[in-house]
Formats: sequence, C-alpha cells, structure tokens
Amino acid sequence: MTDTDAATRPYAPFGLDADPASSGLVPVTVDTELGPLRVHRSAIRTGSTATLLLHGAAGSWTTWTPLLAAARAAGEPLTDVVAIDLPGWGDSPGPRIRSRLTLDSLADVVWRAVTQLGYTRADITGHSLGAFIALHLAAIRPAYVTAVRLVSATTFSVLASIEHPVRSFSAVPGFTLLLGVFRLLRMGGDRGARLVRAVRHAGLLRVAVSPLFRHTLRVPRSVVNALADEVRPDSFVRAAEATRGYDPQRRWTSIRCAGWAVRGDADSFVPSRDLTGLLRTIPLATLTEIGDCGHFAHVERPRETLEALGLATSRRPLGTKNEAAAR
Repeated sequence: MTDTDAATRPYAPFGLDADPASSGLVPVTVDTELGPLRVHRSAIRTGSTATLLLHGAAGSWTTWTPLLAAARAAGEPLTDVVAIDLPGWGDSPGPRIRSRLTLDSLADVVWRAVTQLGYTRADITGHSLGAFIALHLAAIRPAYVTAVRLVSATTFSVLASIEHPVRSFSAVPGFTLLLGVFRLLRMGGDRGARLVRAVRHAGLLRVAVSPLFRHTLRVPRSVVNALADEVRPDSFVRAAEATRGYDPQRRWTSIRCAGWAVRGDADSFVPSRDLTGLLRTIPLATLTEIGDCGHFAHVERPRETLEALGLATSRRPLGTKNEAAAR
C-alpha cells in the first residue's frame, strides 16, 4: 500500500453514535447470574442466528456503530444484531459477586442474552477482549457458534504478559504498561477515578489513547470521549485476571466453525505473530492485515474490516493483505 492509497481512503469516517435507533437497534436488559446485562438488538428478528457483537476493554456497544454505519452505507446492513455491553462496561454493572467473574461466567451470560432474545446460534464478531470471549464461546459451544470474526484479538502475547509481565514485557509493552497503570489506579480507589477525570479535563485524552490508533489526531472526538467514559480500571484488571492459566492451544482445538481474523498493521497490542499463531488452533482461518490502521480497525477502517471479516461481498480493498486464506 502506498501513501497515496492511504490518503485517498477515508480514515475513521464515522463517529460513535450512542443513539441505538440510528443503527436500527432497540435497547433491552437481560437478567443474568452476574447481574443485568444491557443489550442492543435489531428491531426485527429475521432468523435463528444472531450477529453477536462483543466489544473490547475500554469500550461498549457503541464502538460497533462505525462498522454498522459502513455496512449500511455499502447497502449491506447487518441483520439480527445483538450488541452487548459486557459486565462492568457500558450500561451493564459489574458482577454482584466479584469472585464470579471468570471466562466461563462471561461466556454464560453472553449466551444467555443470545437465547433470551430467541436465537439458537450465533455468528460472533469480537474486538480485543471481546474476540477472546468469542474464541472461548466457539470452543465450549461448537455446535452453536457458526463463525468467529476477530478484530485485533488479544491472545498469545497478552496472555503471556498477564502471566509473566517482566519476562514478556517486550512482546506487548503497551498492554503491559497499561495493565500496570490500571492496577495502580484500581488500588487508588476514588483517587484513581479522580485522576482519570483530571486527564480528561486537562485535554490529555488524545495523548492517553494514542497507542490505540494509527492517526490519533484524526479520530473523531466522539470516539475519544467514549473511550474516556469507559476507562474502568477495575473492570479491565478483573477481565485480565480472569484469563490466568488459560491454555489456548488446548481450549481452542475444539473450534469447528469458520474463522476470520484481522489486525491493523500499526497495532501495538496485537503483534502479527499472534495473528498467524491462530492458524495453529483454527487451521482454516482467513487472516488479514489492514494497512494504515491501529488497534481499532472497526473504527479506523470500518469498510476494510467488513470485507476482511467476510461481512461484505465486494472485493477486498487496497491496503489489506491476506496472510492466509481458507481453502
């Protein structure tokens, strides 16, 4: 991809839209063992398979609105959408009992939302932490997950960082430092929350989120503000701790569905080796690297992401590179 190619394609063309009606969604609340779960679903159910969207840490359902907007603009709107605010983010409160937050419990409450809305199967698109949960769901419910579509899935390197932060620091230094900072903020309680608010009021948010994006100054303000609202150190740390001891090689070998995975070529949280490493557990996955893009491909390059994930029928655009394709 040349610099001219990158300049002629829109970067982050859509802001985040907190109005569900704009995306053809309606808000509902599902009661689960971890507490109430806020869900935004398509107004009309057209089939038995949900298009399940799982956001990453420091996010909520709204981070998917640029992808939904790009699909509508292309004349290929996503149907049967179920966009969940994971426990502790968005409008979903954290678990009533803190010790119950595990990967299995997260997967269970997500699946409860899917079935409560009348669906029997799910085609899952997940970002970062949400992609990890998508893989776990596909592993433990292989008969019910029809596809996993992963955007910057935090997998092998992040797991290594959580288990051995010093030894694995060079793998994903950005994530390791962020987790360390959030642990300190979490210990600070109200003082940590005040510090987060102070950073926002001081106008330093773009600096704080700069590792997440390829072009921080070109990211719409609505994106930066939403990420600031979703900076929740306690939820972030608890989600990270829930992955301790997880063995992806053993757990993900049971995945039977089709898989797609993308990362931005400037993603500082997901090294390219993590993308190709997925082939060890999902041999027929389609892997794509999106050019001129960071950790939020569905926000920075939503049209390219749709195509790379197999959610759009038009040709793959300039600026993407297939690393491996399903045969």
